[in-house]
Amino acid sequence: MSYIEQNSVYEKIDLEKLDILQKKHQWIVEPIYNASEYIKTTPFYKWIEDIDNPLSFKDVAIPLYYHSATFPKVMGLMLGLTPLSENFMMPFYAKHAYGEADHHEMLMKWMLKNKLLDSREEITSFYPNSETNACVNYAYQMAIEQDRDKWLVGLNSGIERCSNDFFKAISPKMHSLEVGDDYFDVHVEADEHHSIMGLEYIECQNANSTRGKELIAKTLEGIELWGKMINSWIGVNLNCKFQLDGTIVINK
Repeated sequence: MSYIEQNSVYEKIDLEKLDILQKKHQWIVEPIYNASEYIKTTPFYKWIEDIDNPLSFKDVAIPLYYHSATFPKVMGLMLGLTPLSENFMMPFYAKHAYGEADHHEMLMKWMLKNKLLDSREEITSFYPNSETNACVNYAYQMAIEQDRDKWLVGLNSGIERCSNDFFKAISPKMHSLEVGDDYFDVHVEADEHHSIMGLEYIECQNANSTRGKELIAKTLEGIELWGKMINSWIGVNLNCKFQLDGTIVINK
């Protein structure tokens, strides 16, 4: 039984509903898929493939802990600032925040169990780099702005899809190293759910309209920031910029 089935925070993904949502929102789905597929070709994914010891993951696990601990707070801010006119979204935000709230603690227990940290207190000496802060601050900006569609396409549909790809690479690697854990496994399911279900609450746009271009650009900004962040964790300075169709234009 999966972590999600045990904790019943998320509904089971309806594949028929998914297909309908993807077709309806092809204007945003296609650029997200194009850009997220590019991120999977970056050095981070080769690095994950090549590690042969869980201790090698320490430099990624520690900033990942910070990211994992901070995002539920951002989601709580989105919920807390919801105006009365948007109150119908509160259950959606609340489920997301609740589902993420204990994940950093799961990662902490895994790090202690596998000797990546000698003690819980060791994490307090960490400070996030600029790439990690930029990715987190992207979410804070949108929580403050309270633009529902930007939040849903940027966080739920864009970054959560990249997160899903991230954990789809890490989860089997950890199992192959005999240190698999629910922390890695749950994100394969949860992030896929978030990426899909956010589409249900998004207004359909013309990709060539001013609003459509604005939402696509904001979504691709988040994917760029995610890619820069995870590559910075392994010491790679990734500079990528996407066209509005999600194809890469600059990579240095």
